[in-house]
Amino acid sequence: MWYQSLRNIRRWWPTVFIVCLLLSSAMGKGFSLPLGASSAITRHSSLYGRAIEIDPGFPYFQNRSPDSIAEELKIHGYRVVYYVLTADSDVQPALIQALHRHGIYVWYATFVNGVYSRKDLPADWPAWQMRTRGDLVGQPVKDGFTRLCLNNPQYRAWKKHQIVKMLTSYPFDGVALMEPYWPEYPGPQSPEYGCFCTACRAAFQRMFPGSPLPDILHPESPNSPAQNPTLWQNWLAFRRASVIACLNDLINSPDGIRAKVPSKPVCVWTLALDVPNATQQLADIYGLDAAAIAAQVRPDAICFETDWPDWSRPDLPPDYVKRYAGLFDAVRQVAPHMPLIMQADIGSEPQDRRSTEWIHAFERACADLGLQGTLLYAYSLGDATYHEPPRVAEVRVRQHQIQLVFTSCVAASSAGDTLHYTFSAGALEKAIVDGNRVTLIPKTPPANGATCTLTLRFIAGDPARLFFHDTPPAVLKEQTLSFVWQEGLEVSLSI
Repeated sequence: MWYQSLRNIRRWWPTVFIVCLLLSSAMGKGFSLPLGASSAITRHSSLYGRAIEIDPGFPYFQNRSPDSIAEELKIHGYRVVYYVLTADSDVQPALIQALHRHGIYVWYATFVNGVYSRKDLPADWPAWQMRTRGDLVGQPVKDGFTRLCLNNPQYRAWKKHQIVKMLTSYPFDGVALMEPYWPEYPGPQSPEYGCFCTACRAAFQRMFPGSPLPDILHPESPNSPAQNPTLWQNWLAFRRASVIACLNDLINSPDGIRAKVPSKPVCVWTLALDVPNATQQLADIYGLDAAAIAAQVRPDAICFETDWPDWSRPDLPPDYVKRYAGLFDAVRQVAPHMPLIMQADIGSEPQDRRSTEWIHAFERACADLGLQGTLLYAYSLGDATYHEPPRVAEVRVRQHQIQLVFTSCVAASSAGDTLHYTFSAGALEKAIVDGNRVTLIPKTPPANGATCTLTLRFIAGDPARLFFHDTPPAVLKEQTLSFVWQEGLEVSLSI
């Protein structure tokens, strides 16, 4: 087994540090970090706390107003949103503005090691692709994600320009650099493992002149991990240093994020995995060393993303984050004031769909560990969207109309049908659905000061908005609202 012990990785630390410096020099100019680049916990503190990821490309967010999206998130207590963009050209400025109107801060969340959509890439992008184990054996990985090499200077220049352009063109409050790592768990046997492209070969040669790349395909090769452990250790150090060099280029170079948009905080993502010697294994498998990133790149915050072997477990307890305490402590040893955020997946696959109770318990566990924030992926995938009936959370009277704000999106087939409502002041002429909001128009508005009741029956969630279609939408059987008719009335209900 080629994994080192935690003690051994400490022994290798001086070599890793020197290698990082060499790689930065070999792949571009050295970086001079500004004083105070690593923020105290109090700086940008409003951007941490209880956060949620949204991808407006998901059906849940389609065909509704930006204001309805923002208001739904606000109802559930989210004051921070990570706006995931798989293509920057899909950005919706109106959504950012709506989130801000409702007091919600917005991170621009962008992937570092590739793209899900190629629509914004320039014509020469194929030269930027990672070359993985699958490519080496003639079986390219086709999973919908295009992996782009962290060592390719053209890709890094393009990515840096894209990030700066997004932060200067739109009113994002900060940038989250998601998944800046090499693929992939569990290691060299993975078809996604890489990268062995021309840029990586050249960078490895600059760092270790005359040294060949390791051979991960043939165990008996003199350059295999087992036969040449020194070469393998050089390779692992190279991968760790490459991640540091890439992040330093994006963030701290003369034309990087800090130089061009110094007011925008940067959150760098890393991974968390429940395995023995997790710090070492994450460094060896992915090239990720959160403590080294904190010490050498000095982002404004670090977000620990739950790795897929953990989040995909159906039986994952909500306090699983306690098993990552060692990862947090490693960062705190080198950057005691670094804000730490924990990301959890709540439904990327049906078996890991997490309930509201699970989410609250997870958030409590993170608070017990002293973390500054929590982040959930993704709002529309959680168990509540599938199994919790929509309920009215707010009632408003405006312009002789009743506006109902639900806890989740409702189907026009039920919520848009006046037969599903009984209004004490008379018949309803129309019901207009906008995502989680319904506007009811009475045929004859009651007089100001009149006491009214409104009963809703069999209001269903919207099945067209579900990502998975493995369950029928939840249905609100009945809810009765009582209020006094008064223009400008706003009544918040307990949810």
